[in-house]
Amino acid sequence: PTVKNGLVVYEDSPLVQAVKLGHVLVVDEADKAPTHVTCILKTLVESGEMILSDGRRIVPSDDPRVLARIPGIIPIHPDFKMIILANRPGFPFLGNDFFGALGDLFSCHAVDNPSPESELSLLK
Repeated sequence: PTVKNGLVVYEDSPLVQAVKLGHVLVVDEADKAPTHVTCILKTLVESGEMILSDGRRIVPSDDPRVLARIPGIIPIHPDFKMIILANRPGFPFLGNDFFGALGDLFSCHAVDNPSPESELSLLK
């Protein structure tokens, strides 16, 4: 929410914009996010629903409320995707165990650091 001309106005976050327009949302450093944020992502991924602070609700596109054109209902665009980037838990990252909490909901891929030869090749 922001205040414009003395009124509280809600502007859509990048998440809501991506859901509406069918964009790819990239969340970087998800392991650094507070627990309440990861809980919201978990709810959206598990159930396909999310209640926004202004009362609107994100729902799957085949939800009956979408067909009934109920105000405040935002259907998830069929092309919407999320890419979540997170570090492994523990030293030196000191983040939360994102994969322990949400790893079963995503297709997870571990990416190791490149070898010195690969880094040199990339830099060249």
